[in-house]
Amino acid sequence: MLKKRTILILVAAALLSPVFSYGQTVVPASKQDELIAVLKSGDATRKEKADACRLLSSIATKEAVPALAALLGDEEMNHMARYALEPIKDPSVDDALLDALGKLQGKPLVGVIGSIGVRGERRAVKPLAQMLKSNDSMVAQAAGRALGNIGDAAAAKALGSALAGSSGDNKLAICEGMFRCAETLGGNEAAAIYDQLRELKDPHQARAGGLRGAILTRKDGFDLLKEYLESKDYIMFSAAVQTSGEMPGAKVTAALTGQLGKLSADNQVLILGALAVRGDAAAIPAIAKAAKSGDKAVRIAAIEALPPLGDASAVPVLVDLLDDSDTDIAQAAQANLAAMSGNKVDAAVMAMLADGNTKTQLTALDLIERRRMTNVGGALLKATKDNDESVRTAAIKMLGDLPGEVNFGVLVNLLLGAKSSAEIRAAERALATTCKREAKPSPGNVTIRKAVYRGIEGGGSADVTKKVAEMVAAGAVSIEASNANFGDAAQGIVKELQIEFTANGVTQTETVREGQSITLLTGATPDALVEELCSAMAKAQAEQKAALLRVLRAAQGAKALESIRAATKDADSEVSGEAISILCGWPSAEVLPDVLKLATTAGENKVKILAVRGAIRLIPLQDASVDKKLAGFKEIVPLIQRDEEKRLLLGSLATVPTNEALAMAVAYLDSAATKNEACFAAVAIAEAIGSKSAAEVGAAMEKVLAAATNDDVKKRAKAVLDKAGK
Repeated sequence: MLKKRTILILVAAALLSPVFSYGQTVVPASKQDELIAVLKSGDATRKEKADACRLLSSIATKEAVPALAALLGDEEMNHMARYALEPIKDPSVDDALLDALGKLQGKPLVGVIGSIGVRGERRAVKPLAQMLKSNDSMVAQAAGRALGNIGDAAAAKALGSALAGSSGDNKLAICEGMFRCAETLGGNEAAAIYDQLRELKDPHQARAGGLRGAILTRKDGFDLLKEYLESKDYIMFSAAVQTSGEMPGAKVTAALTGQLGKLSADNQVLILGALAVRGDAAAIPAIAKAAKSGDKAVRIAAIEALPPLGDASAVPVLVDLLDDSDTDIAQAAQANLAAMSGNKVDAAVMAMLADGNTKTQLTALDLIERRRMTNVGGALLKATKDNDESVRTAAIKMLGDLPGEVNFGVLVNLLLGAKSSAEIRAAERALATTCKREAKPSPGNVTIRKAVYRGIEGGGSADVTKKVAEMVAAGAVSIEASNANFGDAAQGIVKELQIEFTANGVTQTETVREGQSITLLTGATPDALVEELCSAMAKAQAEQKAALLRVLRAAQGAKALESIRAATKDADSEVSGEAISILCGWPSAEVLPDVLKLATTAGENKVKILAVRGAIRLIPLQDASVDKKLAGFKEIVPLIQRDEEKRLLLGSLATVPTNEALAMAVAYLDSAATKNEACFAAVAIAEAIGSKSAAEVGAAMEKVLAAATNDDVKKRAKAVLDKAGK
């Protein structure tokens, strides 16, 4: 008897010596005897025997069969023994499996039946046929599937004979076996099996599968298809329709279209789906007829069947349906016309745009947009001169979505010549879209808020905000995370660089590992386009000027800002008001002096409020020291009158974590309107200050704890207070 240590050594040796490959392990053929010894050992564990079987599966010969066969009756080892037996190319395996059929029960027997099926052992047909009647449903079902895998005429006959007396899952397993036999046998034998299956009353999937096989197997399958296309049995009708998709030829298409109009709505929908799959343009006349009248579900199915056919003759059909009185039909026609491809479809759409009917023209414009048609700039420009405002507006709006087709100056002139507010808004949209699309990468309008260079897994860190800001100011658009730039903040540890920055007013955070770079870019509209916009200001009326200002806001840049600043002094209040609003909402801090001046000098209360809100937002965006930012907040505080602006201020104070900022936040704790925001701000500032000002922080947190209602804020305040006390 092998000892435990010996068994382990044998299995390990087999795993390590290369000859035959088993997955990632190479097994030497010379180890077969040792592995057989493991199987026979009374000391080997279940896992050790399972490992031996696994290894034998790639090298075993007939010498291993007796040891493996001896394990077939073991419910725990049956699977692994069969795993090793199945690949062995020797008839002794089949003898062993056949012998086991008469001796085993339950799961081991089911497993052996499965292995016999895998090996296709024909001598097993007779005993397996007997097992189809077994009281053990698992055995009966395994026998049905195994006979199917054997797949010869005798197996098919055994399954067919047992079919009538079967039911439930046993019947399903027999049907499955019969399908496998039919696939193996082919020809007339297969047709006979399929005929038997299609004549069943249940299960329905076997009936449907039988019909499919019966149609596709025999030479006269078309006649059988036609017969079932008239069937009142929905299951069999559906199976016939689906099978038609596997049958080429014009006569099949004709058989399908011949049923349209004769059947129920549900059945017609099925046929239309099959015609779409076939892609035979010969079906278009019949589909067109179905689309024009009758049941709505059928009409929509017919409309949806036309685009897959890919034939231009379907275009007039869909165009005619665009004016259908039923909105759902008209919308379906429009959507499916948009889905069709080809130059002829494009030509039909362009003809619609040239039509004098406004509804038709608007539909054409919608189709041009949906189909993403190109080379339509000339036609759209012509439409901008149409007598109908809605056509003009839609055409103007779409011109901005055509890169390279329309000169920017043409769009500017469209705005200057616009006859209505709707046209002005459309031209504004087209210009703004073009500015954004043509924008080129630029380092402008980037503000560095915070930059930290630190070790990834602990270690030191360094605040490199000033260094990164200097690099950006010098023109750098890409910042590399490297010791060369920032020194070694954590020796022997891989570092990472995290930068929080604002680009065009949008705050974002990027983090990269040492050796990688962060690119800090915004989009800048080309100067030539901005020049055209600025030049147009002198020619524009008030409403047009306001629109141009909004486009300049989208364009950005120094020249655009210059025009906006000038417009704040325009004699027309509509223009100056728009310019002031844009200035107060400008995304970068360069306008802060202008905004602060407005906040202190504006006579109109609305302007003061805009300026105060703008200043509160812009002060933290400055590339400046904490002291300078704090000074800005101090300057703006006396100008704040409303609770809304007080809450905005409290949201920004955390960007200047100082004792003075903490005192400013605490001052708002007494008001019910600002108490919650004041608590949040005070805690955030206190957390940033830490133990540097323990007394001030402790006193502030005592007040926060007395005023706060938010549990999280209380928890944070308590933690800061405890730390300050230490």
